[in-house]
Amino acid sequence: MVDAYEAVDRLRGGLIPVPATPQLGVCDFCRNGAGEGYTRCYQCNKSRQLEPPNVLPITMEVLGSLIHDHLRNYKDSKNELVRQWMGSRLAALLALFLDRHRSCVGDWDLVTCVPSVKRVALEPIVRSVPELARGYRQVLRERPGRPSHQPSVEHFAVTYPVSGKRVLLLDDTFTTGAALFSSTAAIRQEGGLVIGPVVIGRYVDPRWPPSEALLQWLCNETWQDDRCARCHGARPEGRLI
Repeated sequence: MVDAYEAVDRLRGGLIPVPATPQLGVCDFCRNGAGEGYTRCYQCNKSRQLEPPNVLPITMEVLGSLIHDHLRNYKDSKNELVRQWMGSRLAALLALFLDRHRSCVGDWDLVTCVPSVKRVALEPIVRSVPELARGYRQVLRERPGRPSHQPSVEHFAVTYPVSGKRVLLLDDTFTTGAALFSSTAAIRQEGGLVIGPVVIGRYVDPRWPPSEALLQWLCNETWQDDRCARCHGARPEGRLI
């Protein structure tokens, strides 16, 4: 893990701790701001019919941050060297997180990613992490023509038998949760058990008041690789659970 530590050190300045739950003002499902006195955000409450999973982000993510830049450009930069360079750092972050928090994530039989119609952007990163590559199987395919912003069990087709299997579900960025929630619902409908799901960055828009309040204290905390949202997640002093 020496190489992973060295690569992650380059990212540490842009990583933001993920809040623990339960606590008032933090969504139990996605870890975003939920508003004063609430434990579920507006978006997750809208998706409650799909029974949203308890998402495990590695870091919170804001526009303009170092991690946001990496999560955007590892797949969209026009420069191949930039894509490879940023992808290698994200792979190191994912590998380190799984090494330190395997018991928090859970055991799995298969590894898969949330896809889009055009690609599975996270696949090269997953294939570069040996522990993930050994169990990787892309079991989800997005059905064209489905509105991506509307969570639905029909949004994805499951293309590989998952019944009775523990499926580690991965994504790079969680914004509204529509794709992740739809992926989870599709796997569950076919009899699979979703593990994680793990996302690298939980994007937070500071222009939304509950998110602004959340970031006011999170950005004063230091991200540590031996702490995650399920073990010693961020919780400011005096905040009620």
